[in-house]
Amino acid sequence: MKFETVIIGGGITGLSVAYHLKNKNYILLEKEKSVGGLCKSVADKNGFIYDYTGHLLHIKNDYVKKLVKNLLKKNLALKNRNSWIYSNNVFTRYPFQANLYGLPKKIVNECIEGFVESKLTAYRLPLTTYSFYDWCLKTFGRGISKYFMIPYNEKLWKINLKNLTTDWLGNYVPQPALQEVIRGAFTDNNKKIGYNATFFYPKTGGMQSLIDSLKKNIAGIKTDVKISSIDISKKIVKTNNVDIQYNNLVNTIPMPEIIKLIKRVPENVKKASRKLKWTSVLNINLGIKRKNISDKHWIYFPEKKFNFYRAGFYHNFSEALCPDGTSSMYIEISYRNRKISKEKMLKKTIGELKSAGILKSSDKIISECILDIPYAYVIYDKNRKSSLETIRNYLRKNFIFSVGRYGGWQYSTMEDAILEGKEITKWLK
Repeated sequence: MKFETVIIGGGITGLSVAYHLKNKNYILLEKEKSVGGLCKSVADKNGFIYDYTGHLLHIKNDYVKKLVKNLLKKNLALKNRNSWIYSNNVFTRYPFQANLYGLPKKIVNECIEGFVESKLTAYRLPLTTYSFYDWCLKTFGRGISKYFMIPYNEKLWKINLKNLTTDWLGNYVPQPALQEVIRGAFTDNNKKIGYNATFFYPKTGGMQSLIDSLKKNIAGIKTDVKISSIDISKKIVKTNNVDIQYNNLVNTIPMPEIIKLIKRVPENVKKASRKLKWTSVLNINLGIKRKNISDKHWIYFPEKKFNFYRAGFYHNFSEALCPDGTSSMYIEISYRNRKISKEKMLKKTIGELKSAGILKSSDKIISECILDIPYAYVIYDKNRKSSLETIRNYLRKNFIFSVGRYGGWQYSTMEDAILEGKEITKWLK
């Protein structure tokens, strides 16, 4: 078999590439029995629908907004974010740095003093020269860093924050002005700041609805395909069924995985690949036999006494995600380079949710779905940039375009994935 373009990976980036190639000569190869990657939804026998954690559409680009609306039509709702932080036994609004109201006075004073002090000390070096740890101290001061920024991000990234760069920041971390910090410390300020102040979500079917709508517009999809190797000299992808020849190869699977598949990779490229680091996530999904266990969309948990860093509530995204009279939620636990017991984590998590008052001792859990996400967050350390440059140069010289969150090895959104999938088609002749 021969195709002009072979796309590896049927996640949202790969689907976007195929969608925007229209009627050109391509084939999309997916190892699972269905496409969607981490944007799929899982339906259980009890009537619950779970995503792979909270996948929400934060859309700013007009093209993407129009595309999603055309695909989902009336099956799309716009939501105003209702997210909170749980620390010191109280709930405060997100983002922490602009919503100190409700915390103990001692902590509020410490955070304000630290923030003011940080504003009196200007940056002496370019932003990119600071570690994320130092950037937090210089941007928010000691208090806000101590009570949220540092402990929360340590739980998320699972590395020493002095080894984390600031290259990933973009608009992901809100940086309020002094007056916003003061206002949020003494009043219950409901002003929404940050890139995710609003989001779109399907009314029915979970995020799977978007995947299914994209799939209907794509002809060249082959699922349940196991790739054994890629011969770049002959431009052949060897699979469990057939050898496929290509002119261009678009990769959307994790960069370390594509390097493992290629035959005779130069040692410097292998070495660069081994330096790439990432965080994995255990996603625990629960169905509870009680209606409206929370009115929130999601909650951040920065304290060490909780093993999870975030929990969200599907039933507040869409009532159609769970049966009448029930609620459903997802809980996210980061881990790196270690085996993790799903059973122990489930038991521990349920106990901690009860201690936080999210679950009651009388609550009956009628559905459990644990999803393991080996590649979740790309770690931006001092080796990432140079390693990425080495690998990209090698791949591009061999007509391989590696794109998307994991193929491009970056921190990005679903909107970014759709746009990058569209953009790369301009290079595919």
